[in-house]
Amino acid sequence: MLANIKDRFPVFKKKPNLVFFDTAASALKVDSMINSITNCYSYDYANIHRGIYELSSKLTKKFEDSRISVSNFINSPSPENIIFTKSATEGINLVSNCLSKNYFEDDDEVLVSKLEHHANLVPWHLVSKKIKIVAANINNKGELDYKDLIEKINSKTKLIAITHMSNITGSITNFEEIKNKANKFNIPILIDGCQLVPHKKLDIKEMNPDFYVFSAHKLYGPSGLGILYMSDFWINKLSPYQGGGSMIKNVETDKSTYLEGYQKFEAGTPPIAEVIGLSSSIDFINEVGIESIYSYEKELTKYAYEKIKSNNDIKIYGDFKNQTSIISFNIDNVHFNDLAMFLDKKNIAIRTGHHCAQPFMKHFNISGNARMSVGIYNTKDDVDYFVNSLNELKNFLK
Repeated sequence: MLANIKDRFPVFKKKPNLVFFDTAASALKVDSMINSITNCYSYDYANIHRGIYELSSKLTKKFEDSRISVSNFINSPSPENIIFTKSATEGINLVSNCLSKNYFEDDDEVLVSKLEHHANLVPWHLVSKKIKIVAANINNKGELDYKDLIEKINSKTKLIAITHMSNITGSITNFEEIKNKANKFNIPILIDGCQLVPHKKLDIKEMNPDFYVFSAHKLYGPSGLGILYMSDFWINKLSPYQGGGSMIKNVETDKSTYLEGYQKFEAGTPPIAEVIGLSSSIDFINEVGIESIYSYEKELTKYAYEKIKSNNDIKIYGDFKNQTSIISFNIDNVHFNDLAMFLDKKNIAIRTGHHCAQPFMKHFNISGNARMSVGIYNTKDDVDYFVNSLNELKNFLK
């Protein structure tokens, strides 16, 4: 299946020589997902949950079947724990706003880390008049300092919000170490799973987080769609943070009552075609096999890591142990943006800059770096071409 995987991605028909190493930002789009969205808009479209006519009722069923598909994919207790948002970022903002209204008290602490994407920092800043933000350190390899994080958990800690997999180093967080201490204080945990979910099997029942977010566009799926898993306890406890159609039970001019469960968090017309498109992306991943994807990408990342690490002029941020899919680095005396422009001329796409992780960059006293990130459409030939191109640039600059 993986041998002919590029045939499933239409971009390679137009750009057969493209080496795409920016999957951590957003994955390329698989044909079945594109077709399902096209068919939805072309032949099936109507608003959902409201119309009793055939077009609406059939699309409503497809939409809710997609919720089941997402639930099965991450092994959540029920599809009713799945909340659709416009992005994973919105999912975290939803949680931060709801907790601020319904849970946090003055001087409560939210524990994050210096490894986080800005999407798991800024939403807490927006409610920081009520809470104190405490950040766990990272070590000199760019990994989470578990000892420091655990020492910072105390009776004032009311939430731990941590990435499952770093978008800078690809390191995977060991939540077993964290949960043992968190459980002693009955502290809820929010996990940013945007980077991990496309690459590794996720079992929500086994992990048992309070909140878990990820995004569709990194799953070879559509943009404009995020997924928030919320446990039953919090679904029942929290009140909505935005209102409108779909989430109401009854509305007067001066007051409203809301639906129960996940529905109270899905105000307005949802991203209908995108949700249906995500289901097709998940079907594609299930067809290939998430275990096969993880094994293939881990081997490919290790192959690239060893080739890059052998060059003394390149500094890699992160250590290949519990890591996959991502390698970030800098080349001595080469600005990362100059590197990206050079590689672009050779049809190689990488990401450069601070990657929405400025605390990480400040830890290493750099303004940014270059990041290559692999997907299932990448090959060892891609890696060889990439490494040879790096060597070509260095020789040119000598």
